[in-house]
Amino acid sequence: MDAKAYRWLINELDKWRVPVDLLEFRKRGPEVFDALVEILEQGQLSARQRANALRALSDLCMKRGALLERSTVLERIAKALVVGDEQELREVAARVLVHQFWRQEYHAELRQLLSAEELKSLLERAEALGLSDEARDYIWNSFNRDSARRRFHIRHAANADGMTLEDIRRAAFEPVFASFRSLLGDEIYELAQAKQDAVQADILRGLIAPDSGWDVFVAVVQLHVVGFVAVKVDPETLIGEIGLNAVHPAHAGHGVGTRLYEYALGHMKRAGARVATVATGGDASHAAARRAYEKAGFHAAIPSVWLCRLL
Repeated sequence: MDAKAYRWLINELDKWRVPVDLLEFRKRGPEVFDALVEILEQGQLSARQRANALRALSDLCMKRGALLERSTVLERIAKALVVGDEQELREVAARVLVHQFWRQEYHAELRQLLSAEELKSLLERAEALGLSDEARDYIWNSFNRDSARRRFHIRHAANADGMTLEDIRRAAFEPVFASFRSLLGDEIYELAQAKQDAVQADILRGLIAPDSGWDVFVAVVQLHVVGFVAVKVDPETLIGEIGLNAVHPAHAGHGVGTRLYEYALGHMKRAGARVATVATGGDASHAAARRAYEKAGFHAAIPSVWLCRLL
């Protein structure tokens, strides 16, 4: 970075949040990132300017490419500053590390950089060295919230979840399709049911498309998506419907499906639905699903039988 650009950078750090020109920071990207790293590593400038430099570094990690490489540098610097002598820098570094911890939910490649145990230890050391009440409350509330989310939470499906949802669907429905084949026999199954089973993957892709009319929610356990449920509410009839849903067999029997259905019902109520519906099979392979639906309050039912014969 030349002298003129460096003077511009120092001026920006002086006026941070007045506001700083983040658009220009991001445009200059690599040279600004490298200059900020040098400022922080060499302890140049005032504590306030270095705290602002750390904030800017964190922002550049969010907005630019080379996520893992840049985040590795950011976390190395923040880990050193969070247990340093200057309180202002400790507080900013702690906030940065907590934010990075949260980002791991959406960027699996970052999980290798900072474990919950390491972050907790760093935050305890920072607190012992001294934090303001505001910073301490924010940091621990954020850490505890994100730690709880790692154990279990439900969120909207994202485009990046597509392959994982397909893996869950395939694993969950493999025994169901095998049951259908067993009940119908190979010949009738191939003629009457196989094509419908085969297009289920396409149906799932359609459900998570932005304009599908469905909301798809995923259950996350320890940062891994383990189940999903599709939900739709008709605004005219006020009927809510649970559509395609599944829990990975490795996580079956732990209440994941029930919690997904309860979440789906809450979503329907918030959308104004007056009644909820769901369809499921009556064969043995759907027994667990029927129990989960009943546990979620689905008791009124119309029994149905699908009959087939060769011609």
